[in-house]
Amino acid sequence: MARIVHVVPHDGALRVYVQMPLAMVLLPHDWSVGGGQPPPHFLDTDERGQLVVDGAALRRDTSLLQARLGRALQIDGAYGSLEGARIDTLTARDPFTFLPAIERNVGDGVTVYDDVSVDLADAVVSMRLRFPRPLPGVQSVLSGSPLEWPELAERAVNIVRIHREDSSVGSHQSVGSLSSTFDIEAARAATAGGGGAQAAEPQPGFLNFIEGGVHHVLGGLDHVLLILLLVLGASSVAQFARTSLAFTLGHSITLCAGALGGLNALAWFAPGVEVAIAASIVYAGWRVMSGREKPLLAPAVFCVGLVHGFGFSFALTDAAASLAGNLAGLIVGFNLGIELGQIALSLVAAPVLYLLRRYWRSPHFANGRVLALPCTAIASFWVIERGVALMQVLP
Repeated sequence: MARIVHVVPHDGALRVYVQMPLAMVLLPHDWSVGGGQPPPHFLDTDERGQLVVDGAALRRDTSLLQARLGRALQIDGAYGSLEGARIDTLTARDPFTFLPAIERNVGDGVTVYDDVSVDLADAVVSMRLRFPRPLPGVQSVLSGSPLEWPELAERAVNIVRIHREDSSVGSHQSVGSLSSTFDIEAARAATAGGGGAQAAEPQPGFLNFIEGGVHHVLGGLDHVLLILLLVLGASSVAQFARTSLAFTLGHSITLCAGALGGLNALAWFAPGVEVAIAASIVYAGWRVMSGREKPLLAPAVFCVGLVHGFGFSFALTDAAASLAGNLAGLIVGFNLGIELGQIALSLVAAPVLYLLRRYWRSPHFANGRVLALPCTAIASFWVIERGVALMQVLP
């Protein structure tokens, strides 16, 4: 339920790029769930009674669709003109954080995905709207459409980026109906709503970047499983140190490359990386269960780290868009946080595994294989699940 907006000065006017759930455009203001109403235009119901998007109607009634999309946002109470739009599924959408990629992704006209029966909850629209440029020094109000279905508008997370002539970027977030005050000329921005205008939140510091890296590792099950397998696959502390350093070197390289955001313009890139991450865990689990003397060698782990680095970088793309002036600090701090998270996981897992190996009594099943099996099974399921998502976005 995120509505991401970029306001950009362009040729004496304002270009506004917005990505939002398609439901916020197609559901009428008076829609009632379970009210027995016929599906709104451009929508249908499936055998479960769930709303699905009628892709054929989207492509057939383009004039009506463009009129609907053009009423998605207002500036100072007036609608803009629609220049281009792209309707995608959640898996195929652009992350909408790196402005050059957004500009490439949202071209002229209206582009509709191929699937004609996607669930309404899985459909996203990305648009480019043109508004007159406000007078210098005059604050304007960016707001959502009064035609939005209230239940969706009240739960929406609004992420607004104001790109100014001096290359500075104002950034603020809110929850609920969109009402954001901005000045395209000045290096200041405010968010209106609730009790009135509020100053924009201060930019996060280096410690916040470190904290974000730690939370990303500890909160991601795929990364946790890989660290556990690295510990299981080490025959000694020295070998674990070598494989851990190889993983660190690998993910540091691709974390820096991915944080720049350009690769995210490829629709298949993010789901492809997710498949590769799951496959790397399957590979690591298989090597541990194979019972070889050196199941995980540093060169192989380095390649695994390259894959996971792109996964880590996905958490940075939104922050990188608004922190271009401190991009180096963001990357270094986040990467340091990742290392601290890995160390914390290793320090917890190592003594537990040491005690398990010392007191393991089964002569038929090695403790490492028993622990690696569920990790490999989970990752194998992810390969299939994420592979299906990847196939949906491939041309």
